[in-house]
Order: sequence, then structure tokens, then C-alpha cells
Amino acid sequence: MSAVIGAGVASLLGQTFSGQAAGAYGQRTVTRTVDAGGTAGATSTSAAGQDRGGATALSLSAEARAYLATMASSADATQSAAAREKATAARGWFDAQYARLGIGSALVNGQTAVDFSKQDRATLAVVAAGTAELFSADERQAAGAALQARFDAALMPHAVIARHTGDYAGLYAAAADYLGGAGAEERATTTFTLQSKAVAEGLAAARAAFGRAPATGNANDPVRALLDRTAATPATKPPAGASAATVASAARTMLDAQAARARDAGTELVFDATRQSGQKADFGPFENRTLAAIVQNVGDAFSPEEVRAARAELSQRTRTGLLDAFTKADGDPMSRNAALLGQYLSMSGEERAVLGFGQDYADGILANHRLLSSLQGLLGGGDGASLLSYI
Repeated sequence: MSAVIGAGVASLLGQTFSGQAAGAYGQRTVTRTVDAGGTAGATSTSAAGQDRGGATALSLSAEARAYLATMASSADATQSAAAREKATAARGWFDAQYARLGIGSALVNGQTAVDFSKQDRATLAVVAAGTAELFSADERQAAGAALQARFDAALMPHAVIARHTGDYAGLYAAAADYLGGAGAEERATTTFTLQSKAVAEGLAAARAAFGRAPATGNANDPVRALLDRTAATPATKPPAGASAATVASAARTMLDAQAARARDAGTELVFDATRQSGQKADFGPFENRTLAAIVQNVGDAFSPEEVRAARAELSQRTRTGLLDAFTKADGDPMSRNAALLGQYLSMSGEERAVLGFGQDYADGILANHRLLSSLQGLLGGGDGASLLSYI
């Protein structure tokens, strides 16, 4: 799919670069679009070509490219006195924070160590941009992270709506509104120029392909970055000994991430293996205890379809484990008992409850082991592997 941003600088660019009343949280937005000559411009978009694996090829008109070049040139020009003034004030603020907190950097162990909550957006922008070369790499990184967090907080409600309605153009329009609320200091930064261009292109692509997130392939696209972050499988797992509620919460987050990826791709997450359409749920990253928490529906957080699918996956894993135990025993009853008891002891309490492996299961294995040991003793055989090492 190809989308061309029209000759009179499109409203896509107007939303991004012109003066606006910010509407990132869904407020009514008043927008004045301006074309390259400074007069009111109209939107003109066209779509042609073939869809290539979900990606949308974009092109800007010559006038739009000239407009963006002007913006970039302005951003690279001598920094304004207002920006330098904010940078100087921010430098003093950092130094005061370090003295008060007894630290020497804005990052400690990779985490932001200063409170940016009372710093305005313009200040964060000039720090992140390294205005007047007054800031260290850590300070720039910390300010950039704070700036990104504010963008994410403003856009996340729109991302949720987009994933449930398929209207990703609305999400990109909200991003354009948010960027349109930037002050002169932020607009003068290279980051603002690159992000604004990326959002304009993303909006054009989203309008050309309803129902899925555009694969812009642009590293400067803050909307795509937000979608990818919130659809990523959590890197950390609940620690050993975590409560059932904590495990269930982690499971809910993992399923939600898969559902988000499916919606961004224009489809849905499905739990029925016989379905011919949709993106099949992947339980590969789920530990057995996590699956058991879904089956138990801890906190009533899971749908009947999710519960059934998790039960089927957990049951299949257990059957595979039992078969493996029998296979490794190679016909030796003592070794088989040891393997079965070892598997039982490796299960969490939730797994045992869901699968019906109670204490009587372990007692039966131990009783069988004692009987076999007694018989071997009577017959003069060895006493086999002791199960005491498993208890």
C-alpha cells in the first residue's frame, strides 16, 4: 500500500507542526494547518500500489519535503535564548539535587535517581537535547526517559482504544496533537522534528490500512515504539515463592501482550487449536505454575477459553513428563518410582491441585517402593535407589 502526503502540506503535517490546542487526552482540538508558503493548507492523500507483508510505503510531495527541510533547518539553527535560559536553570537544578541527595549522577544503578515531576516538558526537552552542552550523558538519558514516560501516559488510553476498534489513525492523530502542544524550545530539537515527521507518515499509513498498526519501520516513530513496548513479553518471571495473586497477574500480563501483538497485526488471539484464523496463543513462555494459576482462575482474571487452553497445555506437559519417567526407568520399577516421585515433588501446590495429584499419590509411590524393597531383600537383591533422597 502506498500513501502520498498531498501537495498542499497535508493536515497530517499541519497537525504535527502547526499551532494547536493540545488534545492528547481526547479533548477537543483546534488545529490550524499551514502549508509551505504559510497559508492555510488542505489535506490530500491518495493510496496506490500493493500491500507488501503489512508494510506501507510512504512518499511525501515535493512541497511537503521542502516544508520538513525548513523545519529541520530551523531545528539545527542557533539555539534560542529561551532554550539556553532553561538549560542554565536546569543545570542549577541538577547540581542542587545532587547536593541534597548526596549523589553525583541522574542515574544510579541504571535507574533515574532525581525527581522530574515538577520539571516542565520544555525543560526535559532541552536537557534531553543536550542544549548548550551543559548536561552529561546520564542526565540526557534520564530526561529523555521522563519525556518518553509523559508521552506514553498521554497516548496509552488511545492505544487501548485503537487495539479494540482497529482505529490506529486515531492513535496517530492523538500523537500529532500531543506533539503539537510542544513549546518553542522542544520544537527546536532534532528529536521533535524526527518524531513529528514519523507521526505524520504513520498517520497517513494508518488511514490507508484500517484495522492494524502500520509497520512504519521508522526508529523515530514514538507511536510504534509505544505499541511494541506494551506488546512485548515481560522479560522477568515471578520469583520463587511469589504469591498466587502475583503469578496470576504475571500470566494476565503475558496473555495481554500476546493479544496486543495480534491486534496490532490486524488479527485476534485465539485459544482453539482448530481455528483456521487468528493468532494462536503461545504457552511456551509460561511456567507450569503460571498455567496452573490460569486454570484456577485466580482473581477471576481469565476467560473460560483461556482456562480451557491452559488446562490442556498443562495436562499435555504432565502426560509427557510421566511418559518420560517411564521411558527413562527402562523397565526398572525402583527407578520408575524414583522418577515419578521426583516429578511429583517438582510440582507447585497449584499444579498438584489442578491435576489431582494429592498426598495419596506420593504415599502410593512410597508404599510401592517399600514393598519392592522388601521383596528384593527377601530375594537377596539390592535395595534399589532410596526415595529418601527425594523427600
